[in-house]
Amino acid sequence: MGDMNVPLPLLATLLFSMMGPIALLPLFAKATGGADAGLRRKIAVRAAIFAILALAVAVFVGAAIMQSAGTSRSSLIMASGMILMLTALRNIFGASAPPSTPAEPPGMVLALTPVAIPGIVTPMGVAILILFASYFPEMVDRLAILAVVTGIMLANLLAMLSAHWFMRVIGPTPLIVLGAIFGVLQAAMGVEMIVSGLGMSRLFGHS
Repeated sequence: MGDMNVPLPLLATLLFSMMGPIALLPLFAKATGGADAGLRRKIAVRAAIFAILALAVAVFVGAAIMQSAGTSRSSLIMASGMILMLTALRNIFGASAPPSTPAEPPGMVLALTPVAIPGIVTPMGVAILILFASYFPEMVDRLAILAVVTGIMLANLLAMLSAHWFMRVIGPTPLIVLGAIFGVLQAAMGVEMIVSGLGMSRLFGHS
């Protein structure tokens, strides 16, 4: 990422923590609890496809809209940092439990909601993705970002296919620990982005 020296693998780590299997495993297991194995597979595949399409729109259309607004690169960096830091703090200190919704009969509609949206395509993840895609103006960079997103969606697909086994045999404890680790990483990276953005801004005599 140019002046920030953020490698693409770190971007993958951040997106994995916001849109990856950590939160998806228990959500998918709960949402598809009444479905048979065949229906679960169909829901998982369709949810992954929905998510990839939605995120591709975010990478290309959302980033283009952001660029047309004339947002400075330093502002993009600071906005990314603030979103990361606030999301991390919410995860570290605990977010309020989402309101319970009436149980629905298992069906393919679950693939779109709640599994794909907002289970995989979270608002924070989309915001970070658009901001990073806006910072990478070249098509080859955006294709690289989309490739990272596709890799994460493949990991999500594998996680969904094994979600019921995982939650039954292993349980949620490893996910809680991993969530805390990624939360600390997000907070640290958020602070670093804010500092880098301030350093690039006019407040410190830079363009």
